Amino acid sequence: MFENLIAQPASNLLIDDIAFTRLPPSILFSGQTSSGKLTAALELARILSCHEGTAHWTCACASCRRHKELSHPDVIIMGPRDCILEIRAASEAFLRSRSLASRFLFIRAIKKLVLRFNPVLQDQSDTKFSRVIPLLTEIDERLEELSPARPLPEDFAIVEKTVNMLVIAAEKLEDDFLYDSIPVNQVRNVSSWVRLSPSDKKKILIIENADRMQDAARNAFLKVLEEPPADVVFILTTARRGAIMPTILSRVRTYAFVDRQMESQHEVISRVFHDTPRENELLIGYFNRFLPVTPERIAEAAYDFINIVLLSAIDEGRKPLAGMRTALSVNIPQQQQNGIKSVGTIVASLNKCKPGIVYRLFLSKIAGYMRESLRSGSVDACETFVYTKWTELIRETLDSVDIYNIGAQSALEKMLQGMKDAI
Repeated sequence: MFENLIAQPASNLLIDDIAFTRLPPSILFSGQTSSGKLTAALELARILSCHEGTAHWTCACASCRRHKELSHPDVIIMGPRDCILEIRAASEAFLRSRSLASRFLFIRAIKKLVLRFNPVLQDQSDTKFSRVIPLLTEIDERLEELSPARPLPEDFAIVEKTVNMLVIAAEKLEDDFLYDSIPVNQVRNVSSWVRLSPSDKKKILIIENADRMQDAARNAFLKVLEEPPADVVFILTTARRGAIMPTILSRVRTYAFVDRQMESQHEVISRVFHDTPRENELLIGYFNRFLPVTPERIAEAAYDFINIVLLSAIDEGRKPLAGMRTALSVNIPQQQQNGIKSVGTIVASLNKCKPGIVYRLFLSKIAGYMRESLRSGSVDACETFVYTKWTELIRETLDSVDIYNIGAQSALEKMLQGMKDAI
């Protein structure tokens, strides 16, 4: 059990709870991004449905086989997720080795995204659903070409073309159709599904980033948790446990996922993705290799954004922030300080803040400049107060996109005005 979950003590707690029939019907996996929460959730779903009862990863029973292929009808995944970086990493792993394990890795990475568009979750009358069907059909057809049940074409160029087309299609699926917060209609639709009898032993509903539910969705989901069907297990995941509604927290048992040691993260990179980790590279940093924009460009964009705030405030006669100017001048080389830009050009330079992790890294870098400014020794009480207000604005701006589906440019324009007003 949990052979593919590396260096997470939570797996031992889960094994004990399963062995002594203590596993509750509603659980929460809480931990940082890339700590293995979805891996554990999918593995737990397989374990609970195994026909043999042993649930070894090599189990060949029909249920385990469908779970490993992510094709079991009793499992639904919902919730927002940045899938494309893992997909790109898995695609390169597959093209490097073309082994059966790397083929499974790539197929599963694609399906982790596709499963969020299960027809059960959709409103059939929604025009957006009708527009996504051709793209899902294309992805299914190309995945069939790579099925482990079929031999790969001998011509590597054919395999490479299929993989690249799948990556492009997956990126379009995520960018154009994947929601940033869990909508209430999906919660209502899945609430009907969980009350139907399972085709196997258990139905498993996995809700990733459960903290990113709209208010109406939280209330609708709470009603299901209050009277859970007998044959259903709810698995929620989050990197922000404190952002989950307390009444939901009171009805789930939390399993904490720890920050893994660097050696263990290197093991994930080498064992799972068949790649060589760089010195001191964490798993998040490894995935960032596959970003459409470099971390350096994100840092420059954060500099440009703060520069707009500061120069606009100075033009209006407000006091400059001495500590922030110091932090910016140290971190951005002079040749890259090319004057004032607009929010629109900044967003464009960040690939329109797609995938969502680009947007979050950008806001995180702005917060990082504030921390560096505070360490500069030239920050007075007034500037400290400004940073307190800016921190609140960053949090609100993140939520406005992640939860309320506001466009990145609109959210940042509002944040810019708020930051300027705080000076």
